[in-house]
Amino acid sequence: MASPSTPYATARTPKFQQLKQMAGSDDLDDVFNLLFSQQYTEIEELIMGLGEKRDHLAKEIRRLENLIEEGEGFCPFHDEGVDGLQFMKETLETNKKLLVGLTRVIDLAREGREEKKHRLAWFQKV
Repeated sequence: MASPSTPYATARTPKFQQLKQMAGSDDLDDVFNLLFSQQYTEIEELIMGLGEKRDHLAKEIRRLENLIEEGEGFCPFHDEGVDGLQFMKETLETNKKLLVGLTRVIDLAREGREEKKHRLAWFQKV
């Protein structure tokens, strides 16, 4: 157990003092454990939310692909059909780029989650 904070330490480390209070401990292992636990949870929530967005976007891409495939059979024979079909194809390409980017962000978040997991294990002495 660490020695109690001095008035100087309390005045110079307000953010750590707040973390100590939240952790209910003056032990820095407990403080860091709390900090990395919170960060791990935040990253986990981010991954879940981004995963849902990714899944929704993937469904939208499949829907657009089906619309384009169907539209190629009759759109060229209508005045606005060619332009509408071209716009759907452009939207599809943009959505595919977004999906790649979103997948990369999820991969980075997973790397961050593993880093936090490693940090947590260190402070929990596991």
